Amino acid sequence: MQYVNPQEKQININGLNINYKEIGNGNIPIVLLHGWGVSSDKYLELARWLHSPKSSDSETKLCSRSSEDTKLAGKTPQPPLSGGLSSSPDKVCPERKLNGGRLEGVCSQFKIIIPDLPGFGKSDEPDENWNLDNYIEFVDKFIKSATQARSFELIKNILSKSSLKNIINGGFSSISSIKTEEKKKPVLIGHSFGGQIAMKYAMKYPEKTDKLILTGAAGIRHKLNTKRKIIYILAKFGKKAFSLFSETKFPIGNLVSYSRKFLYKLAREKDYHQASLRMKEIMKNILAEDLTPVLDKIKTPTLLVWGKLDNSTPLSDGKLMNEKIENSELIIIDDANHSLPYQKPKEFAKIIEEFIKK
Repeated sequence: MQYVNPQEKQININGLNINYKEIGNGNIPIVLLHGWGVSSDKYLELARWLHSPKSSDSETKLCSRSSEDTKLAGKTPQPPLSGGLSSSPDKVCPERKLNGGRLEGVCSQFKIIIPDLPGFGKSDEPDENWNLDNYIEFVDKFIKSATQARSFELIKNILSKSSLKNIINGGFSSISSIKTEEKKKPVLIGHSFGGQIAMKYAMKYPEKTDKLILTGAAGIRHKLNTKRKIIYILAKFGKKAFSLFSETKFPIGNLVSYSRKFLYKLAREKDYHQASLRMKEIMKNILAEDLTPVLDKIKTPTLLVWGKLDNSTPLSDGKLMNEKIENSELIIIDDANHSLPYQKPKEFAKIIEEFIKK
């Protein structure tokens, strides 16, 4: 893979200083929304593969689509995707050339943009207790600001696509057509919490979203089973016990620390425990919203990519989304978990590229 350093940029949206990373200078914007508790840093390798992917014939066992999975959506089973890209000329990146059976070269068609969502990474925390709708409005404003063509980029594109004589003869109409070409709807990728934002964004702004790609997306609420209830009670009891022990003079500091981490991990409250007071309240607001009843309102072409070993947002969530979202496709990665975008960035990048090419 050709190593590409991202540009780190800052922008102010409604008084919040927002940090984001940008790779590539193409006219197809890809906006990637990260999960809870991480930042844009986690997705840099994925962004680099999207910017400069390379096929590999040795990697042919990426994913599987079982007949059972496709029946859920009432669709005809399709053959698994192969690890390599098509040997035909690349429709997305026509400047890439075949070299010994491989497509190589920089994919200049994409501009990958990864914000640190408010409250994460180097971005400011919200100044109020946000809910999911607040994040959606933020994303809308961010996309408008981050994907708009800069004046020097427009001039460069005008000069590269037209001779000076044609520009003069065409007047403002030729410039207007180039501006229109620059303003393409973004492809939206959402992982976990970012997937929850992306889904509701696509519901609210279908005219602003070209395609939707979800992986390990949150947004479906589950009732606590008996085991989870016991663990939850244990974790709550553990908190009180730890507070009592902290007031004693017993030398059990390390034991308390390790036990606390273990209990939080069992109850899946690690993200909540590590969050600030403001982000704790925001997390409660986000978790309270269930998108299950409104999934059928998503009309954007949607790709669901799920790790079969995902224990945070189980595969059953992906299957339910596939069933409810009319124009959707589900791909299952057999040996991946909830960390799929940075666990298998190369494979995920190839799947994304194939979907965008359709």
